[in-house]
Amino acid sequence: MTGSAVARVLTPIVLIVVVVGGVSGLGTLLGLGPAAMLGALTAMFCLMAAFGGALWPDLKLLAWFAPTVVVAATAPRLLAHLSVPAAIALLTVVIFVAGLLPALGPRFVTPALGLGMAALFGYTFQLTGTAAWWQILAAPALAAAVTVLVRVLAGLRDPDGPTRKAVADLLAAPKLTDPESAVQAWRSDKQRRWLGLVLDATLRYRASAAVLSTRPDAREVLEAAKEEASALAEAVKAKESPADLVVPQRPSLLKNLPGSTGRLVARLHDALDRLHTALADRDRTPVDWRQRGSGYLGDALVGAFSWRSAQFRHALRCALGILVALVLATQRPDDPLMTSFLMAVFLITQPDWRASATRAWQRTAGTVLGSVAMFGVLAFAPEHLLMPIGLLALVIGFGFQKSQPIIFNACVVLMLVGMYASTKHLDPAAVLVEYLVLTVLAAAIGLLFGFAVVPGTRQLTPAERVTDAVNALRSGLIALTGSTPVDPTGRSARRGRRELVRRVNDVLNPPTVGRRASEPERAAVTKAGEALAGLLSGIAGLMVHRAAVPETESSTRHALSSLASSLESERDDESDRFVELVDTADPEQRLLFDAMAADLVRLREAQRELA
Repeated sequence: MTGSAVARVLTPIVLIVVVVGGVSGLGTLLGLGPAAMLGALTAMFCLMAAFGGALWPDLKLLAWFAPTVVVAATAPRLLAHLSVPAAIALLTVVIFVAGLLPALGPRFVTPALGLGMAALFGYTFQLTGTAAWWQILAAPALAAAVTVLVRVLAGLRDPDGPTRKAVADLLAAPKLTDPESAVQAWRSDKQRRWLGLVLDATLRYRASAAVLSTRPDAREVLEAAKEEASALAEAVKAKESPADLVVPQRPSLLKNLPGSTGRLVARLHDALDRLHTALADRDRTPVDWRQRGSGYLGDALVGAFSWRSAQFRHALRCALGILVALVLATQRPDDPLMTSFLMAVFLITQPDWRASATRAWQRTAGTVLGSVAMFGVLAFAPEHLLMPIGLLALVIGFGFQKSQPIIFNACVVLMLVGMYASTKHLDPAAVLVEYLVLTVLAAAIGLLFGFAVVPGTRQLTPAERVTDAVNALRSGLIALTGSTPVDPTGRSARRGRRELVRRVNDVLNPPTVGRRASEPERAAVTKAGEALAGLLSGIAGLMVHRAAVPETESSTRHALSSLASSLESERDDESDRFVELVDTADPEQRLLFDAMAADLVRLREAQRELA
């Protein structure tokens, strides 16, 4: 491994050790007793939501996530002293909410995971002694407070660095990628004017370059543009613009290019010129644009509350699986392995069959590998060394958590068996056998719920699903553009965009494309889903903007009508017309246009890949 790779592996490990150790020490000093360890381990789940972007949006997320984690980690445990069924019911609801959170966007995937794991851990973790109710409540609260403090200290040096990196990565990407993460990163991070201009120019450049990539006569222009964009991306990523920015000279081929290609090249070069201008004058003034969040969280939740929504079915399936696992866990209330069992059920249950099967295989194979290794350790090492060996294995395993999950799971087995053998004086061999049985049972529960196919029913092919979603969006657009003039209250705009969300979600569920779909098909459907979600977001933004700025009524209708025409035709020139949409003087509307153009190009690419 290179030095940078080692640093990337060690940084989160050091962070976890510092936070867990700090919370444990503070908890002991504050008199939390045995609950201090509960708080220390809860801090790990809080950290899962603390480092997802720039400082300001992360703190905004922690503002609701931290209190939610405290309640989720303590309420079921405290309620169990009064009524175990009520505690199980509450915990099931928490898991359902955690399963539904990813519908709000990619940024909520990891927090949802942390919320579910914190709730299960807080309910089943066995303290080494007795703790008062206030200690159980104060321990996770301390963990949340320390996490927020660590996030602030870590981000003070360069608060908006991750936002600049997200925009720069979009600019320098070899191919047109999903712009949603970069757009959302900027919108949630005070919407600084210069970076908004960079983002708009980046979207315009990427969409034009994607269309030109299919035209051989523009190859030389594209190669030079990519070199220039790479140099500009480094400047965007830097905290201050370099004084000696050197970019390659552009080839002068415009006079030899046909009309449509020439216009696209001019648009591409205009985008690069806008990037130079924005970098020269880094105006950090926040812009007060109305569309604060490109995803519209309320609309996303409304669209997710449908039986045909994959995320809703996943949340329900996850809650039911955990409910069954909790009922089984009540039969062994003093078994420390119940925590690992419930965690395994939660982590194995994924929105997609193939993902769940992969998780089940990784967990089971890792358990078998760890059991074999542990039997080897038991044959040669004395029992008092099991705990140090287990901790060392866990530290090593963190380096393989993403690249080799089976090795990581094997290391977890070594850690758990060593810990329980040393602290609870359990028979290591018996713990290994039980852990393996519980892992197989967790895999069975995770794979069983919700993945049965009704005999005699035909699943739509990936291409059919995308076509139906595109047709639903086009029909909704036609209805929307044929509506009455601007509603100053914005109610008709909200109703219209929510209906579009429902229509598309009802026919397109990116995580659920069938067990037999090939990897290229699955990738294409995912790309189409991301593009359609981006178009829905852009439509929502245009409707809100039209209601707030009535003078943009004409350009909004023109854009939506042009988009409907592009969706109706499968010819590339129809898409090109939207990409070449006339400029508007309004910068917020221009950003929406350019973002939608990039999403339309990605949708066309996905449709060609599925053809």
